[in-house]
Formats: sequence, C-alpha cells, structure tokens
Amino acid sequence: MTYEELIVKKGGVTPQIIPSAKDTALVLIDMQNLATAENIVREAVAVGIDEEEARQLCQTYHKMERAATEKAAKLLAVCREKGIRPIHVKIQSYAGDASDTGGLHKRLNFQCPPTSWEAKWIPEVAPKEGEVVLVKTCSGAVVGTPIERVLLGMDIKKCYCVGFYTDQCVETTVRDLADCGFECELVLDATATETEKRYNNTIENICNVYCASGYTDEIIEKLKSL
Repeated sequence: MTYEELIVKKGGVTPQIIPSAKDTALVLIDMQNLATAENIVREAVAVGIDEEEARQLCQTYHKMERAATEKAAKLLAVCREKGIRPIHVKIQSYAGDASDTGGLHKRLNFQCPPTSWEAKWIPEVAPKEGEVVLVKTCSGAVVGTPIERVLLGMDIKKCYCVGFYTDQCVETTVRDLADCGFECELVLDATATETEKRYNNTIENICNVYCASGYTDEIIEKLKSL
C-alpha cells in the first residue's frame, strides 16, 4: 500500500450520489465566454501576443473546454427531461460599468458588465426561460450568490456540478456546498481548467473528500431509471 492509498482508505470514499428528480440539482458554473479558450486568445492579443501563436498555445485547452461543454450539454438535456433542476451560475457585474466587481476579480481583470461578450452564455448550455440564473462577482457561488437559500427552498439535497474553471470557481463552489451539507458529485468530463496539471491537482484535492465523482455517461445511465 502506498501513502496515497493509505490517505484515501483512512478518509473513506464519498459514494456517488443517488439522484432523484425531487432532491437533485445540476449546478452549471461559469459556462460563459469568459471561460473559453477564445477569451484567453483575446486577452493575449490585447497585451501584444501574436494571435496565431496564442491560438496554437491554447489548442489543448480549447479541446478540453469544448469536450467539457459537450458533456455538460448532454447531461443538461437529460436533467431537463427527467425534472432535475438546472442552476446556472455566472460571473457578471450588476452595474453596467462593472464598478461593483469584487476586489479579487478586479485584480484578475475579470470584469464582465451585463452586456459584455465575456458575460454571454456558451450557447449549448444557456439557460431556458424559467430556469434559475445566479450572478456572482467572486469565485464561489455560495459566498457570491443566494444559491444555498435557493437550493433549500427547492428542497435540494444533492448537486451534480459542472463548468469552469475546475480549480477555481468550481472547486470553491463544491467545497462550500459540501460544508453547507449538500451532497455533491463532480462530473469529471464536464469540467475543465486552463492546464491538465491544475485539473488533476483539483481532482486529487476534492474528490472522495468534498465530493463524489463520476462521468457523464454513467450518470446519465442512473438518471434513465428516474
């Protein structure tokens, strides 16, 4: 047995959640233009980096981001069909001039006025009329939005979590939801971040401790029985 195996065994393993339409939600985190490879290219060009070079450098993340979006869209469609509520969370200021942007996001230049390109949803996972949309000006959805009250009001106890970036807003949200008492499952192929190393580090940090983990297709198989 390795030390890493000892740590997992000592801490126990968080089981995959058993979903029901009544008490389960799908939380989609920052699935907006801000988190796309295209935005990284735009920011690189703005500081003087050659556009073609930036696109070449972003190829790996572009593939990861698109693959995660496709999986999230597939899961979203099944959740809608089965009556599992989607909760859409995005980074966006309330003021049109982004003056209310939180301090951390200002330092990171994450300033997304309501009408900005960065604040627009990725089309495949955009909310439908009547679905819950929450706006935050910080990393975590629990600190930045009333998501806890929304989930409690809907009698939600379990959350599937997808979106961007795995090691930032997704990780923060999952940790906080777990601390609030919700069962969470991170959908491993429906989330991505800017490098594979950062993705892998996050998975090691939070899965089987703060959340369970699973893949889109296996979760969909469970949902078919609802």
